[in-house]
Amino acid sequence: MSRYKQICNECKIHYKSNGQGSKYCSANCRQIARARDRHFTPCSYCFKDVRYFPNSEHKNKKNIFCSNKCQGEWMKTNTQNLQLAERANKMRKNWTLDCIDKAIETRKKNGNIIDWNKAGWKQYWKRCDWLTRKIRKQMLENWDGYDYISGDYIKDNLNLHYSHGDYPTLDHIKPRSQCFKEGLSPYEATKPENLAWTTRKNNSKKHNKKLEN
Repeated sequence: MSRYKQICNECKIHYKSNGQGSKYCSANCRQIARARDRHFTPCSYCFKDVRYFPNSEHKNKKNIFCSNKCQGEWMKTNTQNLQLAERANKMRKNWTLDCIDKAIETRKKNGNIIDWNKAGWKQYWKRCDWLTRKIRKQMLENWDGYDYISGDYIKDNLNLHYSHGDYPTLDHIKPRSQCFKEGLSPYEATKPENLAWTTRKNNSKKHNKKLEN
């Protein structure tokens, strides 16, 4: 594999890159740089530190939780303040099939989801999926074992069942849906620079957003 001369973004020393788009000379430098940009806030239920992204939808939320379990427990103790029973009754009364169809169309219009029937999107998604599986072995060999979202060491989680929430999976840093909208090819969407390891749980939370960190 060809080598390229680079300057580490953290310690500013010269090093030889493997051409995978790395900006740091070592995993340690990368972790130091990323840790500086991480933001944490206490979980509203257990007060454990939770990482959040200032530019995401969490910015204006009053309550942030470290897990769905904590959110559920918090909601159990705040049912009256949240008026959950009243809201549920109202939803059952007004939530018709027409409302569901309208909500789906609104999400499509806002770009949150792409219609499977849209020409080329389904084939694009499947092609990206195939290319991601094809490059998985190479990405695994070059991986330092750290979750690019949380910064945790998760390589040992490969011993878990593949359906487990903490099992490592390859994530598209720029979502496939965004690549599709920008007219990028499946090969550009699945190049090594746009793939990174994270847990299934973090991948699911990120959904189709691009993290800015």
